[in-house]
Amino acid sequence: MEDCESESEVNRNKDRSPSPGVKSTAVVKYTAFQSPVGYARLQCNTDINLPPSNWGGIDTYGLKQILTRDSGLSSFRMAHMFPDCVGEVDVISDAECIKKLLKLPYQPNGTVSMMVHRVENTLLLDDFDVYEYLMKSEWSWLKDFFYENILKTMSEKERMSLTLAPSPSSALQLTHKFLSHSVAERPQPLPSETPHPPMCLPGPFLPEPEIRPEATEPAKEQNFNRNVHWTFEDIHMLIGSNLPIFGDKDRPCVSLRLRDARESINVLTGIDYWLDNLMCNVPEVLMCYHLDGIVQKYEPMKTEDLPNMENSKFSPKIIRNVAQNILSFLKSNATKAGHTYWLFKGPHDDVVKLYDLTTLCPDTMDNPFTTPVAMLLYRVARNMRLMNRSKHVRQLLEHVVELLKVERYPQIVASSHYMLSDLYVPAITNPACPNFKDESSDSEEETDFGNYAEFPGHPTSDVDSGCERDSNVGDKDEDSENVEIMSDTTDKDEKCEREETSDGGGCEREGSSERTELALQVRGLALRDIVHRQSSHQTDEKAKTDPDKGLGVEAATRCGRALRHALLGLKALHHLTINKSKEEERERLRQQIITEEQHPKMANPYEPIKMNYEPLKQSKDKSDTKEHVSRSRRRKREKKMDKTGNYLIETKSSIDKNAILVRKEKKAIPTWHEPNRDDNFAWKLHLKTLLYEKICLAYATLAEYSYSHEQYGFSLKYIDMANKCQRLLSNMIIKSRVVDASCLIGRVGDNYFQLSKHWASLEQFRKQFETDHEIDGRIKMEIENDMTEELDREVRDEFELEITIPKSETEAMLSSCEYYRRAGLVCADETHKKDELLRRTASVCNELAVRYMNDAQQIYVKYLEECEKKDGNSKSIYKQFSALSRRSSECLDEATAIFTQVNDVPNLALLYCNKARYMRFRAHCIQGGFNSEKRSLYSQAEDLYRSALKLLGPREFCGATSVWDLVSWELSCHLYTRAVLMQDSPGVYANEVTEVAEAFKHALKYCLLSPGPRQYLYQFRAAMIYHRLGSLYHSQYRITQEEGPRRRSLLNATCSQYEKAAMQFAVLEDAAMFLTVRLEHVAALETHAAVSPNVKLKSLQNAIELLRQCHSIMKVLKEKDPEEQRDTPKPEEADEKTLRNEHSLLALYENRLHYILKNIIQYCITKTNKDYEKITDMYKKLYCASLRIKKNDDVRLYASSICDVLVSMDVISKDFE
Repeated sequence: MEDCESESEVNRNKDRSPSPGVKSTAVVKYTAFQSPVGYARLQCNTDINLPPSNWGGIDTYGLKQILTRDSGLSSFRMAHMFPDCVGEVDVISDAECIKKLLKLPYQPNGTVSMMVHRVENTLLLDDFDVYEYLMKSEWSWLKDFFYENILKTMSEKERMSLTLAPSPSSALQLTHKFLSHSVAERPQPLPSETPHPPMCLPGPFLPEPEIRPEATEPAKEQNFNRNVHWTFEDIHMLIGSNLPIFGDKDRPCVSLRLRDARESINVLTGIDYWLDNLMCNVPEVLMCYHLDGIVQKYEPMKTEDLPNMENSKFSPKIIRNVAQNILSFLKSNATKAGHTYWLFKGPHDDVVKLYDLTTLCPDTMDNPFTTPVAMLLYRVARNMRLMNRSKHVRQLLEHVVELLKVERYPQIVASSHYMLSDLYVPAITNPACPNFKDESSDSEEETDFGNYAEFPGHPTSDVDSGCERDSNVGDKDEDSENVEIMSDTTDKDEKCEREETSDGGGCEREGSSERTELALQVRGLALRDIVHRQSSHQTDEKAKTDPDKGLGVEAATRCGRALRHALLGLKALHHLTINKSKEEERERLRQQIITEEQHPKMANPYEPIKMNYEPLKQSKDKSDTKEHVSRSRRRKREKKMDKTGNYLIETKSSIDKNAILVRKEKKAIPTWHEPNRDDNFAWKLHLKTLLYEKICLAYATLAEYSYSHEQYGFSLKYIDMANKCQRLLSNMIIKSRVVDASCLIGRVGDNYFQLSKHWASLEQFRKQFETDHEIDGRIKMEIENDMTEELDREVRDEFELEITIPKSETEAMLSSCEYYRRAGLVCADETHKKDELLRRTASVCNELAVRYMNDAQQIYVKYLEECEKKDGNSKSIYKQFSALSRRSSECLDEATAIFTQVNDVPNLALLYCNKARYMRFRAHCIQGGFNSEKRSLYSQAEDLYRSALKLLGPREFCGATSVWDLVSWELSCHLYTRAVLMQDSPGVYANEVTEVAEAFKHALKYCLLSPGPRQYLYQFRAAMIYHRLGSLYHSQYRITQEEGPRRRSLLNATCSQYEKAAMQFAVLEDAAMFLTVRLEHVAALETHAAVSPNVKLKSLQNAIELLRQCHSIMKVLKEKDPEEQRDTPKPEEADEKTLRNEHSLLALYENRLHYILKNIIQYCITKTNKDYEKITDMYKKLYCASLRIKKNDDVRLYASSICDVLVSMDVISKDFE
């Protein structure tokens, strides 16, 4: 034979489409036989009717597949083989189904009968052999519908044409012999490998979907020669093909076809050859022509030339349009998960109709397709979840639990509920910071799934059918678009009017369907419009999504839904039957676990060990693992990101270090391998363990959420539920630990402590604690039942908590300490956690001591009142006081010991302050003056304060500046109070001026005047100390009679301290205290003038100068806001009994001014020196000016008058200079 190919044709580019007119690529996912098969051309006149030498042997190359037609749900088998393709491709089907649909425009009298199912965004198409399936008695409902609506309208010949699985014809037998003759002998090929399952993330074992023989499944099943991912234009399909592919050194990839030399190739055969080659990416076909089985010649032809063959021309673009229109039609109408659709076209129908058969199935009967669909949905969801593709898993699983009967498939239903609960609360959830992300927030991802998300409702079918259509298929514009979708639910007159243009008998055939009055949804696609290119109706129609369908981001919402699904999962396990008694099964499982622990499973040296990989640098993104997305969706997302930027917002949140922690080292099945498929008892325990783990985690998350939102009643209730659940898990055969015991118990202590701090809202917290949701009650019942079943005897462990609402604040604090101590015992080996719990215990002890101290103070006040009444109850009250005081001391000692143990310096320093305050409190409760007992207690308090400062070290290097400042201020207050008490004790310390003065000076030393929020308080305290020191020296000056150095030094000290105090009060603009200090200073000078005649004039002149220097403070009073309170409370006002109101001080000021001026004038008049005459004249004028002060009840007017007089006095003084 002549070989008419050139060398360039042999070396063609394998990457380009076999038919350049359309875009087509094919990737082989799995092949069952060696491909391509070596072949040799047969000699001319070879008789292929004779059996070849390899006839009847093992089918090494899959050539016998052409004789058999795959039946049953082949698309489901492919979907189970490649679950990662489900949702990624548009169609999964047998190649023959695809070819039959694409040939519709060229085969108007052909018959189409297919079952259509939708899983996520993928359509599953299978041949539906009417006679094989519908004639079975158990499908009577479907048979009745078929007879009434289909068969009655057909002739006998048309009915027989519905049989889709004829016996192999003689032509096929001859083709099989021809292919067997053409095989060139080669070495035995290696056995092909089954497709590897996708690499999954580590996760708990979940049961495999059950693929039981159903009514739809024939006894004989076989895989295709190869499974191909075929991309035709923008349509992605997973195809099962049995096309034998051959090759040799000249033609490495070619398909062989046997043709009768007397018959020309028709268009349907040409389309068959062309599509087969496109699906398998075969660049050419080699046709062998024969006469009665005698080989005549070979003729090669490129795949791209097949559409242009004589007598079989067809348009690839029409085939493309048909594919896009049918896919759009099916995706627009087959939208309901779990529904079975029948795509049917009779021999003479001009409309392809889609029936929703699920609406016909009675509730009491099973839809024969429901179980396979549900199992596939489950497998896809399980695979997506393990591959971290969480988008749309919820919808898949919700359909699984709706489609499957829990009585028949409890394992699958329980597993689905577990995965649903895991979607809402993932196993990696941190209860303190759940950081939930709404899976429906990605609009691009969600809209790709829009049609599938539609559950019972009317599918959208808005298609413009009013455009013009050309009757000539060949002359149609390739870019025109129109798809007519007809519905039986539409107006009948409108339907008949539309059908009259295409087929006059259309309405007549549909009449029987209308009379059945079935609630059946039917959609139709007219053949005349199937070849038009559509643009207004996209292949992937986007449907509006329900905003309520997202998982949500609120922790309370998601945990509630997770609990609901976990409860349903537990309920489903009740239907799991166990053949043997529970005691026998439990003992068997115990022994199995012990055996596996003693004989661990060893690694197979011929199998790689999977290693969990974690990046050294964690991603800053919210999710640690990147979710898998398809290439098309990734492109859409990248385009969107280019336009809108990154819409993921990073949030930095502080996580409570005392929150409930999840044990990271936990395993789904500790020291136990995946149970056998038929071991119902093991699976029941395993799934029950997983569900209770999820319940425990959800309640722990709810407890933390409630605690952070100050709902402490809810928090205690949820901790109680998590504790019950964890106790059950700890005592089951398959033991598991979800939460850390010390953190859980410690959080109980935190809640009790918060109850004591928010005691006013106790009733609200009590109501929260006692309020049970229905789900909580049912879960509690399940836990109690399982606890009774699982625990053979009473077991006590750390999770045995008795949580109740306390009756008093003190009881709440004591309970808090108790739970902190219990938590500390649990984590005895973890130093960090134990130290933190000890700190919290000490803090509560400190608060408890303060509480006891305050209560004791109130009782002491009551005791004093009873003593005045001379009532007999005073002794019992004093006993209460003593008991509370003793408890306060014990709590302080315990807290001190704890902080010393954990070496918490700042808190220990603060505790020393509280102990010192306790000493001062005890001293305050001692009646009488500043006796030796009080002196001793104050000395102990001072030692404690100094110990705290010594413990902290220098302020610049202590690392806790705020604590140092607080201790220093407390010490200053203590020293000041002690000095005041000593100063105010008459006669006791009258002669101990040095000790009192030293106390004031030390108080001043520890009173920091540096800028800060408490600067005003510090400045006022310093001014009061100066004032007190001035008063101390002033009193000593008055009682000192003899003249001498001591008297002079006391006067100087008095004047110096008064001057410093006045300056401080002037800075603070405290008019009352300034005038008080200034008038006391003037009084000291007057006393000095009275007892020292030699310096009388000078002392009085100094006094006048002091009074005239009050001009600035008078301006403050003059400009004082009338709305301001007249008597502003001072920090030490309760201790200062000498303070006068401003009006009386102004009156005293005026009085002393007049009195001193008159004394100076009288003193100067008695002198005869001329200098005194000048002084007398000046002071007379000053006195006259002072008389112009106008007394007024209004302090502002009074001060204004004094201010004017002081100005005029300044003018007079300048005139005499």
